[in-house]
Amino acid sequence: MKRLKTGHIAEFVLWVAFAALLYSFTYDFDQEIEIYKFGASSWPRVILLLVVVAATGQLLYHLARGNGEKTTFASAADDGSGRTAAEQHHDTPRWYLATFSMLLIPLAYALVPEWIAAALSMDKAGLGTIKTVVALVLLVLFAFAARGNHVGAMLTLPILFAVGLQDFGFYTLAPVFILGVMYLMGERRPGRMLIIAAATYSVLLFLFVSVLYVGLPTGNVHPFYDFGTAMVTLLQ
Repeated sequence: MKRLKTGHIAEFVLWVAFAALLYSFTYDFDQEIEIYKFGASSWPRVILLLVVVAATGQLLYHLARGNGEKTTFASAADDGSGRTAAEQHHDTPRWYLATFSMLLIPLAYALVPEWIAAALSMDKAGLGTIKTVVALVLLVLFAFAARGNHVGAMLTLPILFAVGLQDFGFYTLAPVFILGVMYLMGERRPGRMLIIAAATYSVLLFLFVSVLYVGLPTGNVHPFYDFGTAMVTLLQ
């Protein structure tokens, strides 16, 4: 048994805390549904349980192996990522805390606008305005944090995209998401980024809207909703 690093413990605690936080939100839609006897919240809870199991398994692995001599399998599978992570300080409590803080940005968007609108007794239009302002602020915060933590940004960006779909729609967010992924993966040539993003966006819209007639989210906040419905009308 080898002594664990502080980073190993911090990673385990943060993953379990994140899973517990998400688990608490499953009570908001914990209800019976006709087509699935286990209810609407069962599968999200199973996934969160698997996250905890994976985090526990990783902790036990580090506890058993520590930083001692590698097994034959571990040596064969070593691609240098562990050494690179150590060199880039990606295995420190500070890095894990920064990554966990980035993962809270989507949660902040899901909660803060509702709190503000309720405190100010705003109507639906006012809530939409608050959501737009909060989204812009959090997007700037995300971009600033991503400069020093691309791994955390890659984990956070899909969640941020999913959280914003209902309000801003696929048609508005997809180009931003595609450009963000390319940037985080190292692409820095604006011309190539725009060409690839435009081509990917066009193919997705043609496939899902024109060929498969899939109802992609149009959003419910103006003017993003108007843009989404206009795109659906144009493509169909």
